[in-house]
Amino acid sequence: MNATTQAPVDGRSARWALHREQRRAELLDVARHLIHEQGPDVTMEDIAAASGTSKSIVYRYFEDKAHLQRALGRSILSTMHAKLLDEMRALESSVGREPDADERIHAMIRAYVETAQRSPGVYRFVTRPSDGLNHFLGAVSRLVATFLPAEVPAPQIWAHGAVGFVERAVDTWMTDHEAAVAGDGPAPSPPNSS
Repeated sequence: MNATTQAPVDGRSARWALHREQRRAELLDVARHLIHEQGPDVTMEDIAAASGTSKSIVYRYFEDKAHLQRALGRSILSTMHAKLLDEMRALESSVGREPDADERIHAMIRAYVETAQRSPGVYRFVTRPSDGLNHFLGAVSRLVATFLPAEVPAPQIWAHGAVGFVERAVDTWMTDHEAAVAGDGPAPSPPNSS
């Protein structure tokens, strides 16, 4: 077969691949909702039960909890990316120019904090110390770097620093908030994202 000739697509293989991708997305959605409702300590068995399937089926789609953590982190990152694009367009429209570095970082912080506020359990799940956390924060840093203007020196370093600062601030706020909910003191306000 030469380079210009493509192998025929097997219809069953294509349907099976589509089915697997849809099933994986369904399991990820069930996991996200379960973690949102019950917190970051849900088990793969809990996810299987909520999905109406067995744990072995869940493991066919996610090798382990770290794999699920990375997949959920990618999903959240995709949502943050779309939100940042919308915010950049709205900001550019309202100010009549391309947003500057401060405005872009402010939008990133707001998106990050709002993501954490929207679902603390899911946020805690994807930011647990692990390879998944490193993957998530690295991906957020790369996303932030793409939104920085070209004239910002060392954008990747700047983005890593900003994301690290925001992640630790949000983590501290959530820890204090969880302690307050447990009756250990007043609930703190979220980090100022406005």
